[in-house]
Amino acid sequence: MKLHNVLILLVLCSLCESMIFFAKVRSVNTQRDFELSIAKSGMVVAYFYNQKDKNLIRMYEDVSSYQPYNDADIVFLKVNVSRKELSNLVELYGAKNMPAFIFFHHGKPLIDSKGMLVQLTGMVSGSHLRDYINRYYGLEVKQYIMKKEARNDLRLQEENESWKEYFYPRTMNVPSYGPEERFLE
Repeated sequence: MKLHNVLILLVLCSLCESMIFFAKVRSVNTQRDFELSIAKSGMVVAYFYNQKDKNLIRMYEDVSSYQPYNDADIVFLKVNVSRKELSNLVELYGAKNMPAFIFFHHGKPLIDSKGMLVQLTGMVSGSHLRDYINRYYGLEVKQYIMKKEARNDLRLQEENESWKEYFYPRTMNVPSYGPEERFLE
């Protein structure tokens, strides 16, 4: 019986761990799916690849699980351009060198101050990708988190205020409960 419980626990732990690491990155299956994903989200980092590199995918998933990016709702997409239905995205967004990380903002490719498409190509490290994300989305991430925290604080304050009208303090005079009966508490 103990071995059975241990196996169940191991399976549950591995499922929870896989949800933590893989839930942040979405795989794109069609061009329409890609376009809808970038249109719905404010900040998107799309990883275009034609060959699977497990180390690079793991690094990308690790970066996507970084808490400030999660709080700011940055969407991380994975696009396999070797698939026939996704191959024209390479031409559409100018991803000539693979792998490429392309940044989108409110449905449009992000353009830097020189008028160039913001993209990071080749084998990059997690810190290099985080630096790029912080450079182009850093201020918006901070503002988004501050607005989110302010909304949560306001919601909590409203919740705390909402129960007060139902709270009857001890000093309230109730006809059947006089001061002489307080010693019974």
